[in-house]
Amino acid sequence: MIKEKVSLSQTVRLITWIVIPIIVIFGLLIPIRDFMHATNPTAQTLCGCVILIVLLSLCSIMLYAPKEITLDDSALTLARGKGKLRINLADIEEVQRYDPRSTGNIRIFGIGGIYGYVGRYYNRDIGYYTSYVGDYSQAFFIRTGKGKKYLLSCNNADRVAEEIKRRLAKR
Repeated sequence: MIKEKVSLSQTVRLITWIVIPIIVIFGLLIPIRDFMHATNPTAQTLCGCVILIVLLSLCSIMLYAPKEITLDDSALTLARGKGKLRINLADIEEVQRYDPRSTGNIRIFGIGGIYGYVGRYYNRDIGYYTSYVGDYSQAFFIRTGKGKKYLLSCNNADRVAEEIKRRLAKR
């Protein structure tokens, strides 16, 4: 069994450390202050909605952030903040290292930089895919027989990708 952590690139760490405090200040502290001092019920409702949306967004970012990849005899498992993504080895058709100099990635839905690049993306070379990447320089691409495409990253991505290829060659 291989177990590797998902590390964040310097860019992702910088974005996270800059954006999270800004979100907390402007998305939570100021609306909470305004909520406490508002006398108009409409203003209180608006501030309450802003606070709720910001809290839900921050929670969802942390719940989907990739943490660790485990490769065992039957599956590749990505541990996230909450829950796991399990890809059976029998379903994998293709695995290859991702070239970060590849054509640009377009975010369709998701987050781009806070605790990683998570969500639905499009790339001219790959097409539409689901991303759980902390560092593009450590990323690898997986395509399943069911047509699902994933871009994942972890420490020692070369080792993980080569081990998956080796296991696929045995079938």
